[in-house]
Amino acid sequence: MSEQISTPEKVSREQALAMYRKFVERGITSPDALDLNDPEVIEANKLFEKWDAQESVKGDFERHNFEKTKFYVDAGFTDSNYLGDVLGWLFQDAGDIEKQPDNPTRVQLRSDYAKEIKKIRDLLGLATGGN
Repeated sequence: MSEQISTPEKVSREQALAMYRKFVERGITSPDALDLNDPEVIEANKLFEKWDAQESVKGDFERHNFEKTKFYVDAGFTDSNYLGDVLGWLFQDAGDIEKQPDNPTRVQLRSDYAKEIKKIRDLLGLATGGN
């Protein structure tokens, strides 16, 4: 049986992000480069999983999926290959979101996708064109 790491009852997104920012501060640029056997990485992953489980039961799947997709970018990981993957996922997910101009929640989510896509394109140094 593996060692149990104590995690808080509730985990905020910021708490989970703070764990991963430690790795970025140490120069790790991709979540794929994390040592899955490192106790700190194990703890960070447990916090992420707890946050993910909490948010997934709230019923707003599309918003949660968006927050989860950009999680490691928000933690500060900047590896261009990883950012390229995230950009692709965001493009795909944004394309799957139905336009509903009379639904303010949906309009805001589509706007948030557009802002995040622009942010990652800027991080990658890609021309965005348009406005």
